[in-house]
Amino acid sequence: MIFELFKENVELFNIINHHHDKFFDSFFYTYASLGSGWVLLPFLAYIYTFRKYKLKVYLLALIIETILVVSLKNIFDQPRPATLLKNVHLLYKLYWGSFPSGDTAMAFVIAMVGSYNEKPIVKAIFFYYAFLIMYERSYVGVHFPLDTITGAVIGIFSFYVAKALVDSSFKSSI
Repeated sequence: MIFELFKENVELFNIINHHHDKFFDSFFYTYASLGSGWVLLPFLAYIYTFRKYKLKVYLLALIIETILVVSLKNIFDQPRPATLLKNVHLLYKLYWGSFPSGDTAMAFVIAMVGSYNEKPIVKAIFFYYAFLIMYERSYVGVHFPLDTITGAVIGIFSFYVAKALVDSSFKSSI
């Protein structure tokens, strides 16, 4: 059953996806790599070097986020927008399920962990990164807005669960 073709989801996708130009095509095609899994390693190195107290939360949040995203993709198996709609401005093809957006979930895990206990400017940078990934996924034509919103919720949820688990394990070990 395809549940992503409701009017508001398709309309918002079309608004984002059909307003493009050469500069933003190039920018978002390149920026998309910052939502890919390789970005986890430099962020891990940053945390390990400068914010080691965040390491357990980061790793646990990634595990939770990955389990949730993969499970939901397998359960719902929603097709990508280009499979369902005509005139999708597609900058590259993806083949696995569309719902939810794993790149967005990962970006929000990074934003939540990266911004935790930081100055407002650092928080703003991390969330700017995450929201731009969220927008980019519809701009390049690979996700509906519902996919990215759900991905963001998964990323935020994963952080809070991981933080609660790490905090409770720390308190019980004292």
